[in-house]
Amino acid sequence: MLPIPRELRNLSRSTRCFLVCACVLFNLFAVLRALPVNSRLPENREPDHGNYARNVYRVFKLANRQASRPFLDVKNHAIFFDRNPGMFMFAAELFVRAGATTPLPNQLFAIGLWNVGLWLLFLWLRRLFRSELTASVGLAFALSTPFILYYSSSIHHEPWCFCFFNLTLYCYLRYLQDGHERGWLIATCIAYFIVCQSYWHYYMSTGILLLALQVRERKLSLRDTVILGLVPVLATLTTFLQVVYALDGFDNALFRMKDIAAARTLDMRIENSRWFPERKFVGAEDLRLYPVTVVRRLELLSGYSIATFVSMWFASIVLAGRAAWQRQRWMLLVLFAGVSWHLVMIQHTVIHRFAGMYGWFAWVLVVAVFVNELQRVVRPQHVPVVVVALGLPLAAYVLQRDYVTRLSGYIENARAGEVVAAKPETKRERAKARRQSTSDTLSEDDMKE
Repeated sequence: MLPIPRELRNLSRSTRCFLVCACVLFNLFAVLRALPVNSRLPENREPDHGNYARNVYRVFKLANRQASRPFLDVKNHAIFFDRNPGMFMFAAELFVRAGATTPLPNQLFAIGLWNVGLWLLFLWLRRLFRSELTASVGLAFALSTPFILYYSSSIHHEPWCFCFFNLTLYCYLRYLQDGHERGWLIATCIAYFIVCQSYWHYYMSTGILLLALQVRERKLSLRDTVILGLVPVLATLTTFLQVVYALDGFDNALFRMKDIAAARTLDMRIENSRWFPERKFVGAEDLRLYPVTVVRRLELLSGYSIATFVSMWFASIVLAGRAAWQRQRWMLLVLFAGVSWHLVMIQHTVIHRFAGMYGWFAWVLVVAVFVNELQRVVRPQHVPVVVVALGLPLAAYVLQRDYVTRLSGYIENARAGEVVAAKPETKRERAKARRQSTSDTLSEDDMKE
C-alpha cells in the first residue's frame, strides 16, 4: 500500500471525520465560487486580494491567444510575461486546446490541486509535531485564511505552488524521519523543482524552510543542503533558457531579466529600461513606511493581526520554559522564510496589496507550535475539554466570518441560474481587449504583473 493512504488509514476516527468535514466545506465553497454566476460578485473585484479577472479570466485570455496558433509556433508555453516560470500557463493553454471554452474546467482542476495540497499540509504537520490535533488545528487555520479562500478557484500560480510546496515538505520530512532513504530526497528535489517552475515566489522561502526542518529534526547536513540548493539554480537556468527561446536570443533574454529584477527589488531602472522607464512606484516615504506596509500585507491575506501571531509565539516560548531555545530556535528560520520575499522584492510588495500571501506557511506554523506546546503541558485527560473550550468559539467565529455569509450568497446565485458573462474590469482593460495582437508578450502596461 502507498505510504500516504496508509498514514490516512491509521488516523483516529475523530481526525478522519474532521478531515472529511473540512474537505467537504472547502470544496463546497470553492466549487460554488468558481461558477460563472458567482465570478462577478463585488468581493471578486477587491484589489486587495488580487482581482478575480487577473487570476482567472486574464490567464484564460492568454491561453486562448496561445491556443489560437499552432502548438510549435508558440515559444512561451510555460513562462508568463516572458520572464516568470508559469506551469499554470501551459496547463491553461492545454485546457483550451482540449476544447475548453470557459475557465471552469481548469478551475475544477485547480481546486483538485488545492485538495491535494491541503491533505499534504495535514500530513507533514502531523509528522513534524507527532500530533493529529496540532495538524488538524494547523489545517483548520489555513482554511480560515483569505489566502486560501480567495484563491480557491484561481488558475494562476497559487494552487500549483501550494500543492507542490506541501509535497516538497512532506517528502523531505519522510527523508529526515525514515532513515534518509534516497528516494525521498529525489522526490523532494523533483517537487521543489516543480514549485520553482510554477512561479518565483517560493525559490528562497522553500529552501530556508527545508533548512529549518533540518534544525527542528536535529539532522543538519551540508551535503543535503547543497543538493537542495542546486534545485532553484537549475530551475532558474531552465526558466532563463525558455526566455532565451521565447525572445530569440541570449542578449534579449538577459536584458529582460535584468530589467525586471532591478525594478522588482529596489524600483531601479537599467539603461534603456522598458518596464515603465518614466515612472517610479517606490519613493522615500514608501521606504520609510515599508515595515508597516509588510505588516499590512501579511494581515490582509492571513486575516489576523500580527500582534495575534506574536502573542501566540510568545506564549509558545513561555510554555516551552527552559527548553525554549532548543524547541523554538528553528522558528527563527521559519519566520525568516515567511518574510524573505518582502526582504528582497520591495517594489513588488509596495505595488501589490496581495503580496502577503507568500509567507502563509509561517502563519500556520506559529499557530501549530502554540497548539503543540499547549497540548504538551495540558494533561491528556484534559485535552478534549481544552479543545472544546477554545476551539468551538473560534470555529463559530471563523465559520460565520468567512463561510456562512459567502456560501449563502453563492448558493442563492447558483439557484437563480443567471450566468454573468466575463468582461474586462476597467476601461483600460476593455481598450486592451479591443486591440488585436499576434504577439506572445502583452503590452508594457500588463508587465506590472
